[in-house]
Amino acid sequence: MKQQFYELECAHLDASNRKDKSFILNLLDDDFKEIGKSGRMIYKRDIEEGTLHTFDYEISNFIVEKIQKGIVLTTYELINKTDYITTKRSTLWIRKQSEWKMRFHQGTTVKK
Repeated sequence: MKQQFYELECAHLDASNRKDKSFILNLLDDDFKEIGKSGRMIYKRDIEEGTLHTFDYEISNFIVEKIQKGIVLTTYELINKTDYITTKRSTLWIRKQSEWKMRFHQGTTVKK
């Protein structure tokens, strides 16, 4: 299970996937919301209308917790090697039919 969600998170972050808006939108639940590292609330429609930032990254301390059947929480630390920013990340994944969808995501900047 851990590998499956690690791959989903990497797919969400991968620069080539982030340039393919339909790929990213397919990962997101219709009710998706994110609290960005700026504190701003972001919704799926914002993703549809905006441009996604791309960067080189490294993931560490990746943890997967099953909340209940069809709901999984991932938490990890993301090191943005392009902008030299480290964030703590959390994602709530929900299962819709046979696919996992990102329902909620948050990134909080780690002060150095």
